Amino acid sequence: MKNWDTFTNEHSDVKLSDPISEFIVKKLGSCLEKFFNPNTTVGQRTELIKCELCQLGHQKLDGKKGFKVYANRLPKDCPNVLANKCKNREWLYDLHWYTENKGKKSGYQPTSLPLVVECEWGMKRRGDTTGKPYSAIKYDFQKLLVTNAELRLMIFKITGGKNHKKNSDLDKYFDKAIKSYRHLKKNSKFLFIAFDESARKIQARGFHFVEKPKAKKRMDAN
Repeated sequence: MKNWDTFTNEHSDVKLSDPISEFIVKKLGSCLEKFFNPNTTVGQRTELIKCELCQLGHQKLDGKKGFKVYANRLPKDCPNVLANKCKNREWLYDLHWYTENKGKKSGYQPTSLPLVVECEWGMKRRGDTTGKPYSAIKYDFQKLLVTNAELRLMIFKITGGKNHKKNSDLDKYFDKAIKSYRHLKKNSKFLFIAFDESARKIQARGFHFVEKPKAKKRMDAN
């Protein structure tokens, strides 16, 4: 992926403008060995990522208190599930951190969404007849475009070899979609993490990541 950084077990240097994005990249980078284990199924990969982000959301990050978390399909042995610290079901997004007004009379009053996440491993959206590459990822990404969260995170996987050009096209799609959506405020923050299994050695497998703020003009977006 052009202009994206790479995180593997062999290289873990992370420098991002947003501190929460750095926490997320390092947190997911710490579970690469388990993620790429041949015995880990696709469903277990999803559970692993959600559990890690669920735990991270409850920690004190960048001087802020922990948040409440909604996420479906969490593993039963996830520490926050066992401690009853999160909602193990979906609300609009695959996972989100939130704050809300406190008090018995303050129910159903969210005050902020520090993070919303969409995670999609599929390439083609079910029922799609356009033939456009990565339709499943693009479909889910639209949900992130229309939210007013502080940080929007899109997690997916990419292909290697002959499909490398399609990966670059997907990168350009994200740029154009962010630029084109009129109701998206400038300086809105996006973080993208693309898992990549193309490396022959498991130790060298990892993910590519990049920040894409609304206000930033990328030279390769044209």
